[in-house]
Amino acid sequence: MKVLVIGANGNTATRLVRRLAQGAHDPIAMIRHPGQRPKFDDLGVPTVLADLEYPIDHAVAGCDAVIFAAGSGGHTGKDKTVLVDQLGAIRSMVAAQVAGVGRYIMLSSIGNDIHSTSPIAHYHKAKAHADNHLVETDLDYTIVCPGGLTDEEGTGKVAISPDLHGRGLTSRENLAEALALCLDHESTIGKTFSLLDGDVPLRDALVAL
Repeated sequence: MKVLVIGANGNTATRLVRRLAQGAHDPIAMIRHPGQRPKFDDLGVPTVLADLEYPIDHAVAGCDAVIFAAGSGGHTGKDKTVLVDQLGAIRSMVAAQVAGVGRYIMLSSIGNDIHSTSPIAHYHKAKAHADNHLVETDLDYTIVCPGGLTDEEGTGKVAISPDLHGRGLTSRENLAEALALCLDHESTIGKTFSLLDGDVPLRDALVAL
């Protein structure tokens, strides 16, 4: 399966690209700057230059699946967050539909709510609007909502729940593995779930959805 990874230069997404490249799928890393290309060249992964603030139809064309793992970053203001995490995400969904891409996996977050009053409410609201839009499309979607991200070694064991307002931590390695495995598990289609580090083998948790 030819898989476009949007936001491929991010910490979690780079792990995801590496994991996909080692498996049965063919990732394409969507990046914003040519300077980000060398590390993907080293992985033998092709890249495509595109910016979520502009049309990305050329990046999506010919792909079988899209994994949205982009984010405006923790140091940007509300306007940039809306441009990337909400409007950019929706732009990618439209591009996927136009291109006939069937599968779309969204890396989201625990706590997203259009009525959020959290200290980062602008982020949670933007992500919630994007998630809500995705659910209303005809894409075969999965929305994965991790907790606080860590760089701890992945254990391959998780806790998956429909409760999107819990608290906990998620290793980036476990998250990357989960995003990759969603491509191979039809049980995840049409599902939104939280993903925390836990005690259940990841494959078993996904099959049980």
